[in-house]
Amino acid sequence: MVVAPLAACDGATGADARQALPQSIAPVELAATTPAPLGTPAARAAQALTEYDRNALEMAKRACDNRDFNELFTAMAISPVVLRQYSAPTIAVSLLGPGGKEIAARQVPIADYTDFPVTQVDYYYKPAKPLKAGDEEEYLDLQFNQSQSDDFSVEWARVHYDGQSSGGDDLGNIIGADGRPLAPGEHPDADGQLLFRPVGNCWRLEEDIRWRR
Repeated sequence: MVVAPLAACDGATGADARQALPQSIAPVELAATTPAPLGTPAARAAQALTEYDRNALEMAKRACDNRDFNELFTAMAISPVVLRQYSAPTIAVSLLGPGGKEIAARQVPIADYTDFPVTQVDYYYKPAKPLKAGDEEEYLDLQFNQSQSDDFSVEWARVHYDGQSSGGDDLGNIIGADGRPLAPGEHPDADGQLLFRPVGNCWRLEEDIRWRR
């Protein structure tokens, strides 16, 4: 079910989100822990994690401690291990048509959920699966919104940029559906929405909604 429009949070959105990413993915110092006895399931699981995943897990923990949803989302985008840990046991996946009419819906165990749409490459959010295979110039425009009950919605849209930078390291302007650049601050229609709800001192992914265009 699509939630009602959420109040915009103060976190970075769209192009601003890309500027916030480099600090988010900086290497972190791992906290000292007592190693699990060799041969135990915990020890084998720890050995299976890469240093990259361990850093991402530490980033996610720090994000929860600081109540920083944007940093948590980045950690989930860069590490499937973090995604699984900060998701509900079952993800509600749905496809909606024009006017929000439900076309299909299913419940997917997190162990089988492989369709998280967002990844990160060189500090930018990109689609995990480009619409056209091999399209290295496709990016994602994200909008983060927070409700009064502390739910978070992340709306995402596939976009390309015109490369006309204003002098910084940005990718320029988003190219609209008509082939013209969008005005600064304007966003295209979303292709999907991810819904997160608060659990304990953090959040977890519960719904993945897509729109058929």
